[in-house]
Amino acid sequence: MWPRKRLDIGWLDMASLRAAFVFRWNRRRATANVLDAWPADGQTLPTMSVRSGLHLILGQLDWPRGSEILMSAMTIPDMARIVRHHGFVPVPVDLDLNTAAPTLESLEQATTPLTRGLIFAHLFGTRSNMTPVLDFAKRHDIEVLEDCAQAFTGPDWTGTPGCLASMFSFGTIKTSTALGGALVTIRDAELANAVIREHDNWPVQRRLSFASRFARACLMKLLAYRPMFFAFRLTLSLCRRNFDHVLNNFARGFPGADVVPQIERRPCTPLLALMCRRLLRFDSETLARRTAIGERLRCATRPAAALLGHQGDNHTFWVFPVLSHDPQSLISRLRHEGFDATQGASMEIIVPPDGRADTATTIRTAFDRIVYLPLYVSLPDKEVQRLGCVVSEQEAGSR
Repeated sequence: MWPRKRLDIGWLDMASLRAAFVFRWNRRRATANVLDAWPADGQTLPTMSVRSGLHLILGQLDWPRGSEILMSAMTIPDMARIVRHHGFVPVPVDLDLNTAAPTLESLEQATTPLTRGLIFAHLFGTRSNMTPVLDFAKRHDIEVLEDCAQAFTGPDWTGTPGCLASMFSFGTIKTSTALGGALVTIRDAELANAVIREHDNWPVQRRLSFASRFARACLMKLLAYRPMFFAFRLTLSLCRRNFDHVLNNFARGFPGADVVPQIERRPCTPLLALMCRRLLRFDSETLARRTAIGERLRCATRPAAALLGHQGDNHTFWVFPVLSHDPQSLISRLRHEGFDATQGASMEIIVPPDGRADTATTIRTAFDRIVYLPLYVSLPDKEVQRLGCVVSEQEAGSR
């Protein structure tokens, strides 16, 4: 069976990290090396996660409690939790299913006199044109925080000028992963200095904690080999364990709902060293191959199954979510054919504030129809074509 995801990191990178646990101790030098490899247009701070960066920024803004922050409606639950932690109100902004991005109409619908900010997420590997969004934000005096966790394409693009901040992730399942870490570029000098001062007060992430993540990542890499993956699924089935639940726990960076105490850490030196290595050795050819495979799969699945965000700009296909007429039947058929598809468990649609009309009806209705197909550079062309044929045949029969 073809696994649903393969970590975008090589064994040599993993070996370099193991060496860093022994030999890398100078955090100041490691931080400087990361910043030298990231030519951004503002002040950049390496953090332990995008969640950490958002927590730092919101903590230094002087917005009144109860201020509303517009958010791309589909996101990980922790992002809305962090907004609420600071006394702000997350407001979901509907997504266009064709682009996987908010439209100006949906932004207008969600905006009120209490709106102070917008967290705009580039989803699934797309990178939206931010010019209309920034024009909208300027008219309404709204600050834009750009969530680029799913849109990393190397150090050649470090975010959109005009956004207050741009946040990039090196999390476990992200493009060019460092098994954690993030880069947060802030384009307001006063805010950046305040964020850096607060970050300097945080304790450093324990090496043992990061070593535990390294061990889990090694296991996930081994499970990417098809015989190992099959054996692991069979073992869990015999033990009556839920495979999706176990695998999601492996990849989850911060378990539980109480996320804030877990993210108030500075990245340890081995993590910084691996982030620097991934930046300096970023493989644009691999990214181009993944993009080409994504384009082939998109052609092979349409028109029977619509790719969520199929008209998105600059698509690099970090994941491949399709909208199915019968998700469970499609997943069962794909697994029978040797493809481990899933509905995923890491994303949610933000609930509207109490007493407010829902401002994300389109994506909320579509959410339960999403099925993520396996897609990575090691998937052979003939298997990409077969995957597309299976999806098209199953969806045609489900109409």
